Amino acid sequence: MAGTAFAVAQQLQGLIALNMPDYAIQGWHGTLLSIAIVLCSILGNTILVKKLPLMEGLALVLHVFGFFAFLVVLWVMGPRSNVHDTWTKFEDPSGWGNTGLATLVGVLGPILSLGSADLAIHLAEEVEEASYNIPRAMIATSAVNYTFAFVMTVTVFSTLGNDVMAIMSTPFGQPWIQILMNATESIVATNILTVVVCLLLLFASVNQVTAASRQLWSFARDKGLPFSGWLSYVGTYLLDVRSITNFRIGPPRMGHPLECGVVYADVFISTVPHHHWFIHRFQHHPFVRRC
Repeated sequence: MAGTAFAVAQQLQGLIALNMPDYAIQGWHGTLLSIAIVLCSILGNTILVKKLPLMEGLALVLHVFGFFAFLVVLWVMGPRSNVHDTWTKFEDPSGWGNTGLATLVGVLGPILSLGSADLAIHLAEEVEEASYNIPRAMIATSAVNYTFAFVMTVTVFSTLGNDVMAIMSTPFGQPWIQILMNATESIVATNILTVVVCLLLLFASVNQVTAASRQLWSFARDKGLPFSGWLSYVGTYLLDVRSITNFRIGPPRMGHPLECGVVYADVFISTVPHHHWFIHRFQHHPFVRRC
């Protein structure tokens, strides 16, 4: 949740820098924006909870059509990178002193995208025939999104151009915004595509609050947490604000060793259900169907 909120904040700062050349990106701006994103996500799960299905539909449309919009724009308008350098040359611009270590640190951002399919588990109690539908939804989500991610990775790397250092030192703070600007050469087009990404990340933040709050409420209902009676109270809305707001909202600092360990552990844990599902099915054990 904290990582997604901070990601939204970073993209918003890049959007501001794109439209206001005099704007200087500050870390504390990102922190305040992250807190604002979390509050908006909580708002979407309390006062606007009845609009969640509409938001889900909008997110799906943006996700699919936005993917093809980026794909077409970059391949048609973007500059071509040197194929040999793109796929065989490895650098350590941050000065870690070791290519392997630099790779592990650099992959922290992209690896977060691998830890999303398990969110469906948190909503299992609200799904009919959960033992049948949830695993299939997880596998389908992973298959589609990982395919999209691979295609987009190849697309971006192939349309970087040959001046990578200029992209990395962009005043927008986000290299991918500079890549779009180089491809479209239009502030308006870059704004539109950047807003699409910001909205998708915002929807992801809302969904994470939805999943985390319901999981927390389920544990509290079963007396599995301290102050379970207080946390499991159901008020006017679908879930009381108590269970929705009780999780970490501070933005992550990816350079800290503890944060690195937390991210890797989170991704590892989120992939366990996939492995369990495959092993269970390969051993020909049927899932228990709900009566």
